Amino acid sequence: MKKSENVNEIAKAMSCFQGQMKPALKDSSNPFFKSRYSNLESVWNSIREPLCNNGLTALQDVFTTDNGVSICTTIIHCSGQWIEFGPLEIPITKKDAQSIGSATSYGKRYALCAACGVVSGDEDDDGEKAMNRNAKEDKSKKGPNPDDSPIIDYDKRKVLHNLANSCDKSYLATLYSYIESQGVKGFENITEKLYPRILKGMTQNAQANRDKNV
Repeated sequence: MKKSENVNEIAKAMSCFQGQMKPALKDSSNPFFKSRYSNLESVWNSIREPLCNNGLTALQDVFTTDNGVSICTTIIHCSGQWIEFGPLEIPITKKDAQSIGSATSYGKRYALCAACGVVSGDEDDDGEKAMNRNAKEDKSKKGPNPDDSPIIDYDKRKVLHNLANSCDKSYLATLYSYIESQGVKGFENITEKLYPRILKGMTQNAQANRDKNV
């Protein structure tokens, strides 16, 4: 974190701003994960007025890196004092326009929430994903699935999550039904045996969907 030489004015304004800010609404859904979250527009709606009321503005700079995109967020006060947060880097597996755009929106939302202290409406998993329990457990451990093969780890679930952002929603709904028909109890329990088939189908659909929208 970087900041101006003095922060007394911006610190006072940030304190008032956070006292006036309301939680962002969960107004978007991910059909593949069957979850709801607060999108970037909802986050801005929760902070725009209290920012202005306290002489504050938030600016975000986005730039590409070797691994993905990075976002720096700067909060500026009308006194000229400022605080810069980040950069927050979001990795991507493919550097096309759709992937970069999706990662940028995702990163701007999380970076803005962190800088402003927004309660974004995303699910709090009590650190489960960060702990990556599947990778730490015995690789021979079986999941609650008929083929009795190990459950995919967090990194592979993240790959599918990123692909889902580019897939057609009707396809995702059909895919989820297919997963359940295989006796797999939810996305979090996709097995290593099923993963290659799911990955191939989602990759093909995502590419077809991108080509259609060009």
